[in-house]
Amino acid sequence: MFQSQVVVLIAGLFALQMAVVCAVLRRAPGMERSGLTSWALGDLIVTLAVVLLAAHAWRADWPLQGLPELGLGAGLSMMVYGTRHFAGKPGRGMVLAAANLPALAAVAAHAASQLVSASAAVAASLSLAASCIQILLLIEIIRVTAPRVPGKRGTGRLAGLSLGLVALACSTLVGAQALPMLEALTAGHPRPPADAGASVTVWFVFGVVGLSVSFALMAHDRLRRMLERRARHDDLTDVLSRGAFWEELEFACKQAERTRQPFTVAFIDLDHFKAINDLYGHLAGDSVLRHFAGLLRKAAPPRAVLGRLGGEEFAIVMADTAMEAGRAVGLRLSSMVRAAPCPSEPDPIAYTVSIGMAERQAGENADAVMRRADRALYDAKLMGRNCVSSHDSGEASGLPRRPRVREREAN
Repeated sequence: MFQSQVVVLIAGLFALQMAVVCAVLRRAPGMERSGLTSWALGDLIVTLAVVLLAAHAWRADWPLQGLPELGLGAGLSMMVYGTRHFAGKPGRGMVLAAANLPALAAVAAHAASQLVSASAAVAASLSLAASCIQILLLIEIIRVTAPRVPGKRGTGRLAGLSLGLVALACSTLVGAQALPMLEALTAGHPRPPADAGASVTVWFVFGVVGLSVSFALMAHDRLRRMLERRARHDDLTDVLSRGAFWEELEFACKQAERTRQPFTVAFIDLDHFKAINDLYGHLAGDSVLRHFAGLLRKAAPPRAVLGRLGGEEFAIVMADTAMEAGRAVGLRLSSMVRAAPCPSEPDPIAYTVSIGMAERQAGENADAVMRRADRALYDAKLMGRNCVSSHDSGEASGLPRRPRVREREAN
């Protein structure tokens, strides 16, 4: 008896530790609405259920029969609610709360039946009801998690798969416990839950702790990806920062060299941006940069790599795109910028862009292709800005700047 109580308390200690882990993860920026609060509360409720289970094993005469099942059901409800929030499917809070009402009524009725020495059919029926509710809650966790597993990779996929498998194992365990009671009720010979049910409950608690571990890994994977994205993306415009863009450009060069496929780079500069800052203020200048980044995302091809190289300078890497197709993208972007001024008060801020383009040639590295795109951008500024200029491979590195193909649009 003493050993079983120790095992029960160890399970409760693990649940309490997972509540702390979920609470700590929730404090990270951006994780406030990831369902971690619900999981932390769920683990605390499970810990309370374990304490009640140990108390019942210590003092069997206390009317605690059924209370651990109620606690486990309530804890699972909070976990299901947190899982739905994590998956972007909030709601059903009232449904999950209502799912515990039958268990609450069952426990209350069971406690009363113990006081009045009711029949074993009442105890068996109420325990069976609590088990069915637990199974339904575990199935809901599987239903919410399963569609997200194929879209994940690495730790996220492993954690999602683990969460679903542990939930399936727990539901199987509860079902194996409830099946004999259901058969006995159907045969008309009900019997109260056997003492072996306590050990099954302990294993079930360890399974719930396993659910918490898997969910914490999923939350940690999301947090890690968020931090990686913040490290690689510009805070203001949400495109790649300079360092991350150069990494992607170098990777694109290696990929193009291996596949013998061309790609085109566009180097973009917002015309007279300093004048915008001086005239409208730096906050308005930031709005213009965000506005342009939105237009850049709309104009760029689906697989394009977008980056902010510094200040008002941006760049695009268009994989598997020859110069003519890349020039069409640049012309479309320039037209979109002129047609859609940045919203501002009292009047929208009109601005234009100059674009220099270069198609990567065989053997060129990232620095060489960007140098030619920079020369094309310089040509666009010499032509009066608000235009698209392209640079072919006819000019070797280090020779004087010589304009090649230019496309100028009418204002």
